[in-house]
Amino acid sequence: MDVNSINNSISTLNNIPQQQVDRSSAAGQIDNSDEFLKLSINDYNKRRDELSASLQAFNQGIGISKIAQDGLHNQKENLQNIKKTLTELVQNNSSEIDNNQYKNQINQELLKFKEEAFQSKYKNENLIVIDDYEENLSINISTKEAYFSIDKPNTPLIATEIAQAISSADLNVTDALEATINVVENSINQIQNLSDQFTDFGNKLEDSAKTSIKDQIELSNENRANKEINFGKEVNDFSKTNVNANLGYLAASQANIVQAQSVRLLS
Repeated sequence: MDVNSINNSISTLNNIPQQQVDRSSAAGQIDNSDEFLKLSINDYNKRRDELSASLQAFNQGIGISKIAQDGLHNQKENLQNIKKTLTELVQNNSSEIDNNQYKNQINQELLKFKEEAFQSKYKNENLIVIDDYEENLSINISTKEAYFSIDKPNTPLIATEIAQAISSADLNVTDALEATINVVENSINQIQNLSDQFTDFGNKLEDSAKTSIKDQIELSNENRANKEINFGKEVNDFSKTNVNANLGYLAASQANIVQAQSVRLLS
């Protein structure tokens, strides 16, 4: 091996401008803390699918909440109409009044009440009524991030309770009428309480949906930054830096070998 060639190599390395070496080193360094480096294609696709599924579940839950609230609102109006009818009976109570006419009006409202219960559905699933053979007694929304559940009410039972109270009451007696009105008022409060529960259920789902949308936006921005990186240039600069560094070690190693051989010749 030619010692002069080794010395020339070392000399060439020593003559490399320090600014160029620093620039190469800086270009070759990749910050492992950058978020885009942590996002592989598989990770991105998996996270994107998870967020998409979560948002779909949240939207489904919000839809269920709105339909249930609308149904309960209509049922509340039916009960308010019944209360109004009973109140008119109290104010106009007379033996000359045909109470059967009032009873027919009340029965019509109770019939609408029950029909509304069975019409409030989401994808053929009853939301405010429980069938005799139904096993699912709650409405559940489950995602990777959260789990929400609300008990399914059985509102036709309310109509049955009112019907029994009216049928057993003497509508010609003021006290009986007022007692029946109290039953209806309690039922109205019960329906309002159920509506409030579904409202709270929907609000929680909306908050989670907003968070999911925010996460999707951040994920999209992260993926966009990942695509804008020129990995070819990064790898090329990184390789150049390693070549320059290893060349110095190689030259030094060769010099040490020649020196050792020279010592053995002299000895």
